[in-house]
Amino acid sequence: MLLEELRAAEEEQERALAASKQSHDTLNHTKKDFLDLITCDKVSEGELVQGMTHSLQRLDVNEQNSVTTVNMSPLVPIIVDSLVEYHANIGCYQCYLFLDSHNRDRYKQTEIFDVAQLCVRVEFPYVELMYRSSKDTESVKVLWRTEIERNVDVTQCSVEDKEDHWYLRLPIQSSDKQPLGGFSSFTQVSSIELRPQSYASVCCRGCSAQLLDGKGYVKIEKVLPLPSANWMDMFDFWGAGIGAFEHIPRDDIHAQLHRVLIGESYVLLHAYDLVPKAVAIDCEDETAVALGDDEKEEREWMPLSCVTCSELVGLRSVEQPETVRLHKHRINAYQLLEADAKDNHVEEDQKRENIFGKYTIDSILGAKLLEMADSDGIFRFVLTSSGDQRDYNLSCGRQGSTADTSSTGLQLQLLSWETMIKQQDTKRFCRVLKVLYSPRQPTPAIPGLLPWHEVSLPPTMCLALSKRLQASSKLLPSSLRNFNRMSVGYLFA
Repeated sequence: MLLEELRAAEEEQERALAASKQSHDTLNHTKKDFLDLITCDKVSEGELVQGMTHSLQRLDVNEQNSVTTVNMSPLVPIIVDSLVEYHANIGCYQCYLFLDSHNRDRYKQTEIFDVAQLCVRVEFPYVELMYRSSKDTESVKVLWRTEIERNVDVTQCSVEDKEDHWYLRLPIQSSDKQPLGGFSSFTQVSSIELRPQSYASVCCRGCSAQLLDGKGYVKIEKVLPLPSANWMDMFDFWGAGIGAFEHIPRDDIHAQLHRVLIGESYVLLHAYDLVPKAVAIDCEDETAVALGDDEKEEREWMPLSCVTCSELVGLRSVEQPETVRLHKHRINAYQLLEADAKDNHVEEDQKRENIFGKYTIDSILGAKLLEMADSDGIFRFVLTSSGDQRDYNLSCGRQGSTADTSSTGLQLQLLSWETMIKQQDTKRFCRVLKVLYSPRQPTPAIPGLLPWHEVSLPPTMCLALSKRLQASSKLLPSSLRNFNRMSVGYLFA
């Protein structure tokens, strides 16, 4: 009897020694990682603390009856960044969640984290991704949270563990899906653009030189929206009877005094409303610069530059010199402040919102591409560099199945035009045009292959677009940045 008790005590002592040795080895491993980090010159203090935290989180030491045991609990990953895509055409939010372990191989978990322990909770307008421990079902930790604009069906939500991200799919409830109306405008004219007080000051975006003084020199009385770009194509289908609209002129719309006519990518102003000698015709460039598919339309406009910085800000009509077209992405427009209306003093450093601040080369190009896709059914484009570096307009060329590799440019293909994205550090969704792009390459003339449509851009604009597309690609996980030998990117509205 005493011999059996002695053997049982020896076995228990061996188990305690083994557990103690395992704990000692784990502590030595943590100490080694700590010393390695100290000797590494390139490791920052934040990385040092995070490394120690990761190692110590894996160590759970419990002491009971003078016996030390070690439990290796799985480490819950930390979500450091995210990108949410909303696709209206399929009625779904696609969320790409980036973990700290994706960026740090040293502390990447050796254990496979089971995403089945993750669950989705929706309290509209918020969605939360939570972790529920298998050992303690009452313990719930929120790993990620974002705000949405449409209700999702929780029963259809799913989480997948990809190589370089977590993929969270949030289908929209059937009752909350928005109806699709085909191609919608990429540069939606906001209500604030249709207010006369929004044009108290119009300046050159390059040098802030005053182009229109709505407070002193001239007062804008009315702001009217222009019809869509293809309105003349439907002119013959208007009317309740024969000749009902014969009195409507078929010529272009011209500017009017003290009025602003708002288009998708430009505004029409009367030349007499501009500050005297603020702009001048660019005599060095008399080539075609207007939007259009034929040479006649391209000859109807002359480039207009800012006198102060010589940057091109718009166009001037050849037949109607009083009609001036200013590009939204080349100018700033500020509202009439309440203090200004009361003739009170306004501090110079007081910030005012630029109502055209959202317009960039992305939105201008995107609007033009969608216009051609809507009217002509074209989805593949070749962006080429024109000769003039200060030409900020789009000149459309002919369709073709081959591309000339002698000039620089980009190949671009529309992928999705009903998409909105939201990054982790932003509060609102931003509409984008999801595209495939690549350097310009020769394309074989294959029968039945969709043709490429050439769009001419100035070299500076073409280079800027290339850089912006490359930067937008980095928002996506590295495994999703390429498709069909082309890169995936966004053009922001």
